Amino acid sequence: MKNVLIIVLPYLQKADDQASTKMKSWLALPYGALSVASYNKDIANIEFVDCNVDENYMTTITGIVKKDKPAIVGFSMTFDYAYNYLNEILVAVKHISPNSITVIGGAATLAAYRDILAEQPLMDAVCYADGEVPMQRLIESDNPHILLRFDPSWITRHSLDDGLIPIKSPVSNLNDSIALDYSFVDVNNYSLQEEFSPHADNIPVKRRFYLLTSRGCPYACRFCYKSRVNDRKMQYASVDKVIEQVEYLVKRFNMNILTFCDDQLLYHHKRAKEIFRRLIPYKLRVEVYQGVSVDFIDEEMAELMSAAGMVRAMINLESGSQTMLDIMIEKPVHLDKAKETIQLLRKNHIWASAIFVVGYPGETDNLRRETMNWIAEADLDWCVFNPAIPIRGTALYDLCIKNGYIKPDKLGKLDYGNYTINVPGYPAEYVKDQVYKMNLEANFVNNRAMRVGDYNTAIKMFKQVIAIYPEHAFAHYYLSECYHKLRNNNLALNHWDKFLEITNANPKWAEYEEYFKLGELNDNQ
Repeated sequence: MKNVLIIVLPYLQKADDQASTKMKSWLALPYGALSVASYNKDIANIEFVDCNVDENYMTTITGIVKKDKPAIVGFSMTFDYAYNYLNEILVAVKHISPNSITVIGGAATLAAYRDILAEQPLMDAVCYADGEVPMQRLIESDNPHILLRFDPSWITRHSLDDGLIPIKSPVSNLNDSIALDYSFVDVNNYSLQEEFSPHADNIPVKRRFYLLTSRGCPYACRFCYKSRVNDRKMQYASVDKVIEQVEYLVKRFNMNILTFCDDQLLYHHKRAKEIFRRLIPYKLRVEVYQGVSVDFIDEEMAELMSAAGMVRAMINLESGSQTMLDIMIEKPVHLDKAKETIQLLRKNHIWASAIFVVGYPGETDNLRRETMNWIAEADLDWCVFNPAIPIRGTALYDLCIKNGYIKPDKLGKLDYGNYTINVPGYPAEYVKDQVYKMNLEANFVNNRAMRVGDYNTAIKMFKQVIAIYPEHAFAHYYLSECYHKLRNNNLALNHWDKFLEITNANPKWAEYEEYFKLGELNDNQ
């Protein structure tokens, strides 16, 4: 059997914005690369290196290449940021083993394959979309260079010159890729970012695993990297196979947190309900990493989600302005229905949070105010405001380049989390500031838990913010407010003093204090 080396490129970014409430990136189990390795482990000798876990990954990689002279070296690039590390590793591999075939795949390559092949002369091919079957064909080929040139799912310089349009080659049955071989990694090294909710600390020892039970997305939101994918068909693993894998993870690893990674877990209503129904006996904490769509949640769905162990639902709303929804997305989001769904979730003891994309071209201050008014009416527990980021290959990126709203960047130079779009009348720095004021207003100034007098829940949330960002002035201010309401004067004074310390030292926090007139609120106690 051929020797194959699979390398997960580094992607971790340290959070550097003390005024943010989320991490830029976290150490997640490399699901896609593991799926490719697991699917092909019986036809190749596969070595697996995750550069995000191995601090000495260059030494490890060069050691394997010297020893095994792998026939194929495959790189996994899920995020654009990882591209910054590709060339150094690629050059080292080819220097030691020039005859090794080098290929790359992953979400970040879907729209960037032309750039990769133009900028990386040592890269032989880019895989288009799902990698399990294309890698199988490459491994089994007696003439891999010819296969790469003519296979519809491998993109090469020749295929680009010939004008060929790549086609994805999914596994024929998704059941065949549900069960990952975790022996390729040490599962103890991985964790998804802590779910942000009042229930996050209820499980002291967390054993979290991930499942991708369906593939594909029928929608084409214009800011999503899948907005240019040419195949929108959905593919599903059977419910029996999903539960079989859950049973294995519980028995083998004592899993107590199950995170679904599906783009649209609820899209197939009956199937989703059956999965939740059959998860109930396992008494797990259930999370949906990509969030859920409100139009697929009826009363039975909400009840089953709760019974299966979901205590927090992240709703993919994108905007509280119907005008912006019509501009940004191509999927059904009905704002009146969303309000009903939030109440259904609350009725079933599910903490309701929602994601909003802010700063898409065409959005004005008035439309942003529409979103804030809608949030207040909908009574959400928490809101996540993501700046519109023009990811290479998306319709948003194309729009920004066409109109000169951004300058074309080299691959890997996009700064995720940092707003860069300059629309006439709305410069990037202004919009970035508005995005953060929306966050402060919704989650702190008008925090729902505080409005309804649930100060203990509010305390949990503000403490989680401070655990990530100790210098978050508003978290300290509102902790002081909560403790004051609960007559814990010592803690109230401690956090008030910290708030004053931060705002006196940091002009930006002082500016936000003045904007929301926080001092006046406290003085009127």
